[in-house]
Amino acid sequence: CDVIVADATAVVGLPEVSVGVIPGGGGTQLLPRRVGAARAAELVFSARRVEAAEARELGLVDELVEAGRDREEALALGARIAANSPVGLRAAKKALRLGQGLDLRAGLEVEDAAWR
Repeated sequence: CDVIVADATAVVGLPEVSVGVIPGGGGTQLLPRRVGAARAAELVFSARRVEAAEARELGLVDELVEAGRDREEALALGARIAANSPVGLRAAKKALRLGQGLDLRAGLEVEDAAWR
């Protein structure tokens, strides 16, 4: 997900280890990229539930919205994003994705290539 919008009453977690399996759907790979390896390990190993405010603090959620308005707010955000140039959005998304994990110099080269 590029931007995660959540209801202020949301609760998230990865409870899988409590029943003898590991998180699927990319949970063990995407979570460390959002919150860092140590925090991801704590969340996965403990299987604890995280309330919306803490999820926002940890970087699991990008925007918290009033209870019951998550769908409406996410659609509004999507509309604001979609109002921009699709060419610019595609290039920016590519640069953001390809630049992850690179040193600054290599990341700037990715950005420069996407800009052209």
